Amino acid sequence: MSENDKSIEYTQYLNIRDTGPDSDGAYHIDVDLEAKHLSRAGLVHGGMIMTLLDAAIGRAVMRQVPEKHTAPTVELKINFFRPAASGKLKAIGRIVNKGKTLCYAEGEVLNEEGKLIAKASGSFFVKPL
Repeated sequence: MSENDKSIEYTQYLNIRDTGPDSDGAYHIDVDLEAKHLSRAGLVHGGMIMTLLDAAIGRAVMRQVPEKHTAPTVELKINFFRPAASGKLKAIGRIVNKGKTLCYAEGEVLNEEGKLIAKASGSFFVKPL
């Protein structure tokens, strides 16, 4: 892209806020739900929930990879437990196991009442840029 392009990061477009790591190394993000996050049924689209999980888990992983490395998602598995339609969602990602080239991490999405919306686990390939 040229310097004149007005690109915006995908998570910024979705108004996802990066609230950072906690003292245990888990990474937190959140979003105030808007119409653009909803499916035709008026519930948060599953892809939005998957994006929250991939972003939170990915940020937890990226904090642990060496400088000048990246860690693209290799696999992400999700389980949905209840729908959400309004309010704020919070996603938390944490590393479970980190190897030299593969990192395994888990995450969860909670609603404002702290109820579990979804959980995910994923593998990330650690490689030089």
